[in-house]
Amino acid sequence: MKIFQLILKYLSNLYFLVFINGILFTSMIYFKIESTYESEIFSAISHHIILDSAGKNNVDTFLVKAMNLAHLFEHNRIKVFSGQKIDGLKANLFHPVTMDLITGNGSCGSASAILARILKSNDFKVRFIQMLVDREYGGHIVIEVNKSGKWIVMDPLFNLYFKDSSNNFASFEEVSKNFDYYKKQLPPNYPASYKYEAARYTNWDKIKFIGPITKSVLDFTLGKEKAEKISLRSFVLRNYHLLYLLSLFAFLFVLSITIWKFWKQNNPSAIVA
Repeated sequence: MKIFQLILKYLSNLYFLVFINGILFTSMIYFKIESTYESEIFSAISHHIILDSAGKNNVDTFLVKAMNLAHLFEHNRIKVFSGQKIDGLKANLFHPVTMDLITGNGSCGSASAILARILKSNDFKVRFIQMLVDREYGGHIVIEVNKSGKWIVMDPLFNLYFKDSSNNFASFEEVSKNFDYYKKQLPPNYPASYKYEAARYTNWDKIKFIGPITKSVLDFTLGKEKAEKISLRSFVLRNYHLLYLLSLFAFLFVLSITIWKFWKQNNPSAIVA
């Protein structure tokens, strides 16, 4: 109750409101600049993939080449940055996908984020999978991308995708159900513990209370099966864009209060009337 009263006290102070407006406006501009920069980076990568397709401009070719490039980025960067701790506000708090692109730190998670960001910049739907490894989820991260209505699994860390007997891309579920068939397609260096036993798309227990409550609401509204396959991480890949929208909303909200407070302060008779 005291905190609420303190907030109301500060919100009634015009000078404080002007100060907050300045901070929010500056933050909004910064996040917009970073968001635009990140979008341009991944647009350039996508353009390179299309040019590198040499006339084979189809979905299958683009997906494979995007994964090849994500693998290459991760493989080359990790040689330089492996074991190196990168500190700073951008690295520790915001951690945009461009950080994964530059450093490769995060291994399978970084490679998957890079591939997911490339694909999302070309309007593909993606979702992250936390693989069950040694009875614990998150031992390995891969992604699924929606290709013509079918979710197919891709592992950019190992430059790996699977093909079924009809030479079509396979989903995680298909690989899981017939792993004896698909394991023949694994590269020699693939860890034996990555058996595609089960997938988790979101760790709802990561944020206490809020996560489980949100999951319960989604189970009720969407159905348990659909809710289980919601990948929250795929919605927050564009960190700076999300922060820009949040700061824009906050700025407009505080600005409206400031304008009302200013008008009220300069027109006391109108309020009384």
